Amino acid sequence: MRAALCLVACVFLAACLPETHQCQSIPSDPATETFAPSLGVDLSQMEKTMLGDYRSDLVIGTGPTLSTLAQVQIHYTAYLHDGTMIDQFLDQPVPLNLSTQSTIGLADGMLGMNVGGQRLIVVPSELALGACQNGSVPPNSTIIYKVELLEIDS
Repeated sequence: MRAALCLVACVFLAACLPETHQCQSIPSDPATETFAPSLGVDLSQMEKTMLGDYRSDLVIGTGPTLSTLAQVQIHYTAYLHDGTMIDQFLDQPVPLNLSTQSTIGLADGMLGMNVGGQRLIVVPSELALGACQNGSVPPNSTIIYKVELLEIDS
């Protein structure tokens, strides 16, 4: 009897707990979005990767080519499609292991870059931060990166 009362009490208490909010995945589609002119995004002039990122070289580097997901040093700025800057690292190189520390879209968009190059990468939400809000980044957001590849660590 005591066990049954404990079970009933647990059920009632669980009903009082706040509901957990699951993130609703409504993936962004860069092809249907309007980009702030300041970003310089023209998807018709960009290469679309097999995963679904868009990329365009702003400056073609003359150094080694990033051919695998490696440890790199970069400078970057990240934006939302409306031009809102959400992150920036330009003062010092950012070490980044593309196989473990980056979003799939950023890593995919950087493949093929040469050291010294700069690239514009448009990443749909599924390959960026996903369906949940992440800090100031709204859920299901396309992220636009301006990336400079400084070094590929060996």
